[in-house]
Amino acid sequence: MKYAALALVLGIAATSHGQAAAFESLMHTLREKGIVKYKQELPVGEKTPPLQKPLPAPADNPKEIEIVHYGTVNSKGSVVEVSDGVEVVIRGFRCLAEHMIGNKDTDTYTFDGDVRIIGADETVVGESVTVNFKTKSFFATYGKADIRPNALQNQVKGDVFVSGKQAYGTSRKIYATDSLFTTCDFEVPHFHFDAESSTVEPNREAILKHVKINILGHNVITLPVLWIPLGDRSFKYLPQVGQSPDEGYYVKNTYGFPMRGDDRGAIRADYMSKLGFGLGMNYYYRNKTMNGIAKVYGVTGNSKTMSITNQHEQHLGWADLTLDNDIQRNNYLSAPGSTIMSTRMGLKFPKFTNFTFSEQKQSTSAFSSYNQTTTISDNRSWGKTSTNLDFTLNRSGGSAGISRETADVRFIGTEDVKKGTLSLEYQRTIPIGDVPTFFPSSDKTPVLSFKSDSTKLFGPNTFKTIPFRTEFSWGEFLDPQQKQRFSRGLFDFGLNRAIRDKGNWRWDFNGDFRQTVYSDDAAQYKMMMGQNLGYQIGKKLSFNLRYSYLRSFGYSPLAIDRTGTSNVLTSDLSFQANSKSSFGIQTGYDFIRGDTGQVAYQQVGIRSEYKLGNAFSFRTLTSYDPFTQAWSNLRLDTTWQTPSLNATIGARYDGLRHTWASVNAYLDGLEIGKTRFGTTLNFNGYTGRFDSQQYNMVYDLHCAEAIITVQDFGSGFRAGREIGFFIRLKAIPFDSSFGRGRLGQMLGTGSGGRSF
Repeated sequence: MKYAALALVLGIAATSHGQAAAFESLMHTLREKGIVKYKQELPVGEKTPPLQKPLPAPADNPKEIEIVHYGTVNSKGSVVEVSDGVEVVIRGFRCLAEHMIGNKDTDTYTFDGDVRIIGADETVVGESVTVNFKTKSFFATYGKADIRPNALQNQVKGDVFVSGKQAYGTSRKIYATDSLFTTCDFEVPHFHFDAESSTVEPNREAILKHVKINILGHNVITLPVLWIPLGDRSFKYLPQVGQSPDEGYYVKNTYGFPMRGDDRGAIRADYMSKLGFGLGMNYYYRNKTMNGIAKVYGVTGNSKTMSITNQHEQHLGWADLTLDNDIQRNNYLSAPGSTIMSTRMGLKFPKFTNFTFSEQKQSTSAFSSYNQTTTISDNRSWGKTSTNLDFTLNRSGGSAGISRETADVRFIGTEDVKKGTLSLEYQRTIPIGDVPTFFPSSDKTPVLSFKSDSTKLFGPNTFKTIPFRTEFSWGEFLDPQQKQRFSRGLFDFGLNRAIRDKGNWRWDFNGDFRQTVYSDDAAQYKMMMGQNLGYQIGKKLSFNLRYSYLRSFGYSPLAIDRTGTSNVLTSDLSFQANSKSSFGIQTGYDFIRGDTGQVAYQQVGIRSEYKLGNAFSFRTLTSYDPFTQAWSNLRLDTTWQTPSLNATIGARYDGLRHTWASVNAYLDGLEIGKTRFGTTLNFNGYTGRFDSQQYNMVYDLHCAEAIITVQDFGSGFRAGREIGFFIRLKAIPFDSSFGRGRLGQMLGTGSGGRSF
């Protein structure tokens, strides 16, 4: 940057013929060194030409300065002044103005007269603009800044425009006085916030003070301050109206405002015809050592709902603290008639130890219960030795009079030795006091094992043809069914091999032998084997034949060692005619069922798929059941997706009941004029009714959207119809309930969930 700035100062200072010649010589030298790229020289006084090419990326050569045009130049030391028009590209920014004065040492330049500072992610225009290209900071008078989504870390979907008497800041924070804030790109915007002062922190928030909200040229309301979080998709910054079975007709409002320092607040004020008034407040706080959010919301009508939540994170120096609290009393949306309290606390100590505590309580007029869990975890490494210790204390009880308190201890220690890995494992559940019907599920008290493989035992060049792994262990186990403890010795030997020739064949083989002996004189061994034979003909045809075998001999007193038997052969044939269509069929044969006189052939599955580019796909899957001798299931899925339209239909036909079990459809992006339509339908063929219907209509208001949603759930949790209306600003991210169930789950069609 040192030589580039020097070239700029000396070069554009050349006004006489001799100076021009010296300038050309200097520029030629610097161009050969790649320091400065000089595009063209225009006669003094000629107007700056329009932009001819896109802005260069600043990462290409941050030290390069491209001098597009200059007029009359005066320079003194590190200061250079240019009049009669100037156009330069500095650090990836294209700068155009009638007059410029700059300092090469500070890399600060002031532009006056029809100023345009154009960057890849932002544009600043104004009467006078000062830019520091090292810090990417600016100061503009009677100017306007256009900040694009990439500069805002894509926290918005469209450009944000800030203009005013004065605007200044960096890519991290922008300030403006006597300002206008909008996301509408019209010369006379459809809406704007007219504020005495504005602060925009691109990836976080916008704060406007003494603000008038102007819509279609009319001041709708004047507020002392307004806060809009730019990264919170759930924040409803505009009013919502609608109707639902639980709430009746409703109007919901949220008003956000800044507080001291980085603290923020929001007031919720709702009216619901069935429930009454709902009032609440959110408190967002953040400083150097902690951050979090606290929410309180209550309904004053007949339901008497109260909701209190808190999420807190804090760095204590010696540990990191997390704390979550949630209290729900008579919540008509989730637990009417109940009080639910939950607490979770975590302490993460440096390097080794963690502490967590959780508690859940629930009570009604006739019942109460609680559950507490306290855990201490410690993970350490001692050279080649590592230890993992977990201690958990569980307490539960309730109004039924049954209480339970247990302690779980789990320890695993491992050490790498020359020939393998030694490990010691201890696991036990201990009752505290009198615990009725207590029995632990999987105690290990303790188990010592040694694990290795062919590489560690005999070196990397031995047994390369058939590599193997092995394990020896001895320990005491508890069987929960017999409620007895048994000592068990184990030897396990497994191998695998993958053979790939240079042709079309491939063969994968694996096997395992597992021998166990027990303290009650019982013994058992298992034989396991698996093979996969594949054949590939070009890219069109492939065939796979798989065989799996499992059988146990002897007896084991431990349930964890008991397994069934398996002797199955499966096959799969896939054919891809071209890049658009494919076909496949699969089935299998169970030798054990065949030996017992049962139908041995497994279900036959036939699949097909057709694609038309990346826009259209159609898939089918049908199954034939040899046991019932019927086509038991047929699945159809089709998807049509364009940049604006997304449509999916999924259906399943039950061949045994001869009925369409379900038909699901999703559509979004169907545009008629300025209106976009969407719908989600879930039809249940067994009941002959829709489980859910959702309709979404979005009317384009250029920089905003008017949205009407209709949700009708025919069954399940909170069944009934709900209608909502709201307006959202396009540029600011927003979450809608369209495409989601009552519990927030995605509603799919068999081709995956969709969201608005």
